[in-house]
Amino acid sequence: MRKIFFFAFVAIALVSCRKKDDNGNEVNVSPNDYTLSADGLTLIKWTNSSTISIDMQGDSNLRKVNTIAENAFKDLKSLRAITFSDNLKEIDSDAFSGTNLSDGVNFNSYSDVVFGERVFYRSNIRKVVLPNTKALSNRIFAECRNLKEVTFKRTGIIGDGAFSSCGTLELVDLTDAGVTHIGKEAFANCKLLKKAILSVTMNLKTIGDKSFANCTSLENVTILALYPPYLEGDPFSGIAKTKFPTFYIPRKPKDLLDIYKGDNNWKNLVDKIQLIPK
Repeated sequence: MRKIFFFAFVAIALVSCRKKDDNGNEVNVSPNDYTLSADGLTLIKWTNSSTISIDMQGDSNLRKVNTIAENAFKDLKSLRAITFSDNLKEIDSDAFSGTNLSDGVNFNSYSDVVFGERVFYRSNIRKVVLPNTKALSNRIFAECRNLKEVTFKRTGIIGDGAFSSCGTLELVDLTDAGVTHIGKEAFANCKLLKKAILSVTMNLKTIGDKSFANCTSLENVTILALYPPYLEGDPFSGIAKTKFPTFYIPRKPKDLLDIYKGDNNWKNLVDKIQLIPK
């Protein structure tokens, strides 16, 4: 019986110690750590330079935020992890540029997220499950040299240099992403990239100039498009012809191999095009 009373007392004490805002709502983060817009929907600036982890959804004020402003967390070296609010709709340019984020970011958005340029540029992020978005902006993850694992959800466009110089990235899988365009230098200088699986059916229209430039470890590219995507410039520049990747295409329809090999835009890759192995 004494134990029951003891635990009940501890529970009451913990509840009473939780922070409250002026309206009595529970908060997990001091309002002194950040600046919000007047309507509380935009996080303008994070001001606590010692913050290690943030759970926006777990805070009664931050869970209302739907926009993170330009440079809001830029160069915040202490920040290792962040969970975004379910209401997140937009992250502006350079919001997390130069930030640590080695323990990851968590997206739980109900709607598509709009990204400004260089949002996570030169951060130490290691893996990420992306939200649905109409476009991954230019250089959004450029020079994230520890980024090894990316899970793509619905993604319309991959911008110029989006993942350029991600030195530990080994796999790009766009199977279900519905990507229509891969921008120039999108995956350039990803030295350890071994395999790329590009979008299904008729979605993929263009592969940008130098999009896989200097990806010298690239072994194969599986293209699930049922019509040859247009190759802009030289997407695979910097890769020796003797080490060019194999290009796998679907086994059906039966004439697809002939369509790819007969496409004038793919004529220089004829010897490297094969059907997906059984």
